[in-house]
Amino acid sequence: MRKEGFRHIFPFLLFLADILVIFCSFFLAYWVRFYSPFTEILPVTKGIPPLSFYFYGSIFVALVWVVAFNAYGLYRSTRPRGAFDEFYLLAKSATLGSLVVLAFTFFYRGTSYSRATLIASWILGIVLLYAERRIMARLERGFMKRGYGVKKAVIVGTGEMGLSLYQRWKENPQPGYQLVGLVEAKQNASGADSEHSEETRVLGTVDDLFRIIGEQSVELVILALPLSYHDKIMEIILGCEDLKVEFQIVPDMVEIMAARAKVVSFDGVPLISLGRTPLEGWNRVLKRSLDVTLSSAGLALLSPVFALLGILIKLDSKGSVFFKQERLGRDGRRFFQYKFRSMMEDAERQTGPVFAKEDDPRRTKVGAFLRKSNFDELPQLFNVLKGDMSLVGPRPERKFFVDKFKEGIPRYFLRHKVKSGITGWAQVNGLRGNTSIEERTKYDLFYVENWSLAFDIKILFLTLKDWFSPKNAY
Repeated sequence: MRKEGFRHIFPFLLFLADILVIFCSFFLAYWVRFYSPFTEILPVTKGIPPLSFYFYGSIFVALVWVVAFNAYGLYRSTRPRGAFDEFYLLAKSATLGSLVVLAFTFFYRGTSYSRATLIASWILGIVLLYAERRIMARLERGFMKRGYGVKKAVIVGTGEMGLSLYQRWKENPQPGYQLVGLVEAKQNASGADSEHSEETRVLGTVDDLFRIIGEQSVELVILALPLSYHDKIMEIILGCEDLKVEFQIVPDMVEIMAARAKVVSFDGVPLISLGRTPLEGWNRVLKRSLDVTLSSAGLALLSPVFALLGILIKLDSKGSVFFKQERLGRDGRRFFQYKFRSMMEDAERQTGPVFAKEDDPRRTKVGAFLRKSNFDELPQLFNVLKGDMSLVGPRPERKFFVDKFKEGIPRYFLRHKVKSGITGWAQVNGLRGNTSIEERTKYDLFYVENWSLAFDIKILFLTLKDWFSPKNAY
């Protein structure tokens, strides 16, 4: 098998594996319904239909399911790589497929299908397909490590965007791609667009791009250039038309900051609307319902932990158990955020408002543990229950810092269009504590502009995953 042909063969192998697993889940559901101990709970009253009848039905189910999978992009090379993302799309498409099959059984009166069998096949199908796809993902990664189906990529731009993307790629290599280096872009005749370290592999300048693509067999060019390079970007894309190269453009986040554009109409004239958030109307009710349900459950389950931590804090140092501090929330409203006290009383008396840092001398012994484990954040469940905060959202800041940041970071205050959160999209991407405010703002604005209930649930799961391996928790 040719290495470059793997990317075309693997989706077909994935398709065959899915078909096989769907058949298995359907036959297993048949056994569960008619032959397993489950029949004692839900007795079979109309006799056991022949297996052949369900075999023909499973063919229809498999076809409907794989069509739904294809519609949700589960056979594309750009399908989700993350475990949660894949499970979500898999469950979503399998549910759609099952609803289509269920609707068909209501109209098809030739023979009655067992609804319990269909429900069981839906549940078993999701579980078995997810397990199968995790195995296939490992198999795919193994082949890619050997060079099968890997696309070579270059990043054009050695400015802040290009270097940041290059560093992130080196720290977290993207499956299916090999980053061969950077291509430098000149902002003016006198020099390069940014200084870069000797460890950064610069292959040449934009003028050498066509040669680099040919010599390195590049198939993906990532353009990380500012908006001022608009003409150069078009020149590059048009110049590479006959080279069969894919282009990806990194948005100039400093200038457009993840704004979600929406086309609206005014008296027949199309207008582009920026800055709207999907977290309005009914969606806000859904988010609040999730907050109230989970925060109430969390406070009830964690009450013994609260009591134990309160005792440890009192025994360790003088002062109150809880620490409260004024923060700015949605629409700039002020509220008091609660935490377990992790520092000495009046820790900022001498310094004024400052960020906590690693090995901060103001921490108490118990406080160091609380911050490292993130247990100091637990009292914010009270803020969520009160409605001051949400479980997921941009982290709240003090007015002193908000006034400072909004002067230097474009669109910074737009992160206040939603409630502040205990955790957020920036935090699960490693941007916690004393990290770049500009980078955090980019992630916060992406969350604001792209909110969905599934996005919140994903962030909560990622937070739980990282709970016991926190980074930048000072």
